[in-house]
This record gives sequence, structure tokens and C-alpha cells, in this order.
Amino acid sequence: MENPYKAYAGEEEITDKGELLLEAYKRMIENLKLAKSAMEEGNVKLKAEILSKVTSAIAVLQASLDFEKGGEIAENLNKLYDFCMLELVKANARNETERIDNVIDIISTILDGFKNALKEKK
Repeated sequence: MENPYKAYAGEEEITDKGELLLEAYKRMIENLKLAKSAMEEGNVKLKAEILSKVTSAIAVLQASLDFEKGGEIAENLNKLYDFCMLELVKANARNETERIDNVIDIISTILDGFKNALKEKK
């Protein structure tokens, strides 16, 4: 099977953009964990600020999808990003940490997929 990231990004772009993407996913996960802690501690302001940052990051990733190059992979990522955005809005409004956990699981899975794809490239 062809490397999915390679198919999406193109051969020459993998290393620089790939590493940047991995870092973005790692930071989103860290921030989601911080937002969950803030929620559990009742720090509404911090929770809202962090979740706003994460939703902004997801929106940037979603806007950068190349559906022509990425095909089915881009479509699937788009759906996952939509789901994550909705979960974060609900988590913020309802103080539901489970929804943050759902997003952490999804972003972690995407991160692992891109890590594996980059390893295959090297």
C-alpha cells in the first residue's frame, strides 16, 4: 500500500510539513489535556481559552486540506475535524470531559497515522 501521507502531500513536502503537522497534533493533545484539567477544576475562563485555541488550530488544519491531492484521505480528515469541532463545542457548553477525551483519542490516532507514514518515508 502506498504511504498515505506521501499520496496526500507529495514526495518533496513530507519532511518539513510532516514534522510541523506532528508538532501541531502534539500541542493540540497537550492543550486538550489542560482544558480537561481546567474543566475539572472549575476554571471556566481557562477552559474556554484553551478550547478556543484548539478549535482554531483544527479550523486551520481543516482549511488547509487539499481535496484534489488528498482525495479520500482529505475527505475523511475533514469529517474527523468536523466531529472534533462539534465535540469541543459541546464539551465547552456542557462541561463534559468525555467529549474532550473523544477528541484526544481522534487526534492521537491521526498523529499516530502520520508518524507511521513519515517513518515509512524515511
